[in-house]
Amino acid sequence: MALRVVFFWCLFLWSCQSSPDSKGEKIPDQKAILAGQKAEKSIQFLTLQLEDQPSASLYYLRAKNYVALHAYGLADQDIEKALRDNPGEPAYLALSAVIKQKVEDYATSIDRAKLVEFTERNSPQNLLLLAQNYFATKQMSLGRFYLKKLNSSLLPDVNQDLLKAVKDYAVSDSMRLYSLLDKKPQDESPLVYVYYEQGLGKIPALIYQQQILASWKKYPLDPYFMRYWARFLVKMKKYTQAALVYKQVLKFYPKTKSLRAELVYFDLARQGLLPTKRLESTSDSLVVENDSLAQN
Repeated sequence: MALRVVFFWCLFLWSCQSSPDSKGEKIPDQKAILAGQKAEKSIQFLTLQLEDQPSASLYYLRAKNYVALHAYGLADQDIEKALRDNPGEPAYLALSAVIKQKVEDYATSIDRAKLVEFTERNSPQNLLLLAQNYFATKQMSLGRFYLKKLNSSLLPDVNQDLLKAVKDYAVSDSMRLYSLLDKKPQDESPLVYVYYEQGLGKIPALIYQQQILASWKKYPLDPYFMRYWARFLVKMKKYTQAALVYKQVLKFYPKTKSLRAELVYFDLARQGLLPTKRLESTSDSLVVENDSLAQN
């Protein structure tokens, strides 16, 4: 079985060498597909391949590229199909653990990351993921255990800021993390979610609106950018527009538990049943244009 998987993988990579497609355009090369570079083009190509011959490895690759686009709901669907056909593949389990965290299925993310922990696919990133999941589920001692187990010197530079943030969170909370941010993180950094989560109400409304819309435009299927924009609309009392955004989120992420609680809050706010901490200023209420959703 393992030899057959390796053979198919090599054959697929050989077929993905950059070459013209039927329209004379170049298809993504193997490095681009594996790295999630030019993800939209790679997804188009992989979708065509899947139509001809569905396979676990192709679903896995498309899931990786969906993650690069922050399309975590679609990535979750694909990685589940890959695991259905090859349930013990460590690479699939590792990617699934990452995706399950993104869709807030922390229990499944922990289970799969722990399976990876005892394979050759285990990595500092996997241990950091376990720490994050345990902190997210308020299992603080287990989170600290995995932080201690992690050799930070082996963690790629791109993950060092996240590691520092997780360590800070271990001894404080997300409010402190926000206070340590001197500027908006890149949209590709998990810390950008802390920025938007804690920044609502602290960042000037016009700046917040400009930033979150720019992030959402860049990653239109990112569930968190959608939710932060919806929360901003609720804060501005733009309930009709907020409802449209939440409808989009539910379309791709129907099983997210925290989203259900958020929708209850939204419904209460829309009915005027929540206590008002402060009156919104006239300038704040004018920030959101009536047709701003049409841009997305």
